[in-house]
Amino acid sequence: MPSRQPKRRDAVQTRAALLAAAAAAFARHGFKETRVREICADAKANLGAVSHYFGTKEALYREVLVLAHRQLVDVEPVPELAPGDDPRTALRNWIRYALRLFLLRRPAHPYAGRLFAWELRDPTPALDELVARVMRPVRQSLERVIAALLADRDEPRRRGQCANFVLALCVMHEQGREVLRRFGYPAPRTESALLSLADTITEFALGGIERAKGL
Repeated sequence: MPSRQPKRRDAVQTRAALLAAAAAAFARHGFKETRVREICADAKANLGAVSHYFGTKEALYREVLVLAHRQLVDVEPVPELAPGDDPRTALRNWIRYALRLFLLRRPAHPYAGRLFAWELRDPTPALDELVARVMRPVRQSLERVIAALLADRDEPRRRGQCANFVLALCVMHEQGREVLRRFGYPAPRTESALLSLADTITEFALGGIERAKGL
C-alpha cells in the first residue's frame, strides 16, 4: 500500500510557502492591492491553492497578520503581576517588554512592522482578530498592574485610561520614530539604552497613575 506521508509533507510545504509568499506580498502592497495570483505564483503553487488551504484571501491575510505578531510576543512571556509582587516593579517590567516589542523585535521582523503600518493606514476586519488574539492579552496584563497601583481607587474607566497613556508613551517611540529622531531623541537600538528609556517612562507613568487616584 503506498504511503500517504509524501503527500502530507507536500501539503505542509505548500501551505508554508503560501504563508511566506502572502506575508511578503501583503507587506509590499497591503491587503486590498495584493492579488491571489501573485501569491500563488511566488509560492509556486497552482491558482486554486489559496482557496484549498485557507478558503479565502481574507482568511489567508488574517492568518498572516496574526502569525507575524504572535512570533513577536511569543519571544518572551508577557510580564504578569504575581501575588506579593511590587506593582511598581511589575510596571517597569511591562514597559521594558513593550519597548523591546515595539523598538527591537517588530523592526527586525521581516513583515510585522509593514503589515501593522498597513492596518493603521487602512484597517481591515483582520485587525479585530489581531486585537483579540494578540494585543488584548498583552494589554490585560498591563491593566492588572495598573489596578494594583490604583488600589482602592481602581475602577474600569480610570484603569483603562491609565493603560492608554502608558501604551501611548511606549508606542510613540515606534510610530513617531523619525520625528523624534529629528528632535534629537533617536529610538534606542541597544538593550541598555532601552532600559534607560523604560526607567524614564516608568517614573513618569507612576507619577501620573498616582495623580489619577485623585481624579
